[in-house]
Amino acid sequence: MLELSPPSAPLSIKQVGPFDLGRLAKLHRSCFEDAWSRSDLAHLLALPGAFGLIARLYDRPRFGLEAMRGVGFSLCRIAGEESELLSLGVAPRYRRQGVARALLEASIERARLGGARTMFLEVACDNDPAQRLYEAFGFERVGTRPDYYRHADGRRSPAYTMRCDLSQRLRRAGVHAGSSQVSARLLD
Repeated sequence: MLELSPPSAPLSIKQVGPFDLGRLAKLHRSCFEDAWSRSDLAHLLALPGAFGLIARLYDRPRFGLEAMRGVGFSLCRIAGEESELLSLGVAPRYRRQGVARALLEASIERARLGGARTMFLEVACDNDPAQRLYEAFGFERVGTRPDYYRHADGRRSPAYTMRCDLSQRLRRAGVHAGSSQVSARLLD
């Protein structure tokens, strides 16, 4: 178990299970215009080498009921020595609190444990905060995909393809799980 949790905001990260698909679909909708359905997510996660992680934040709502609220996710696939970060999102209300960093760290570790030596991803060319996060983890631009993302209004926008050598990542980036504002627990 990997735990990243300050007392004020404990965050747990666990592998997505069948009972998480509804929560995962709702989170995906809150993060992206072209959201994936519950069925899309189930099919993706059923593929060999695919896995998803969901970040849950212990929350004490207004009426005194305690709950674990889904606040972010990552979806990945491992194929031999390569892995791909297919999607990573954090609900708007929980952004800029270290959740994406914790999810990326956990995704990389899970991919490494699965035998991956490299990880690829696509990121929108105009998404500077995400690019900075990936670069901090040692990802480098290796290409551009024109018209990669489709927007609700029909527009299309390009994406950068980025690559990270997972065996070199920790030395280059100097990123440690405890460096984010939020700490998380990776549950098996």
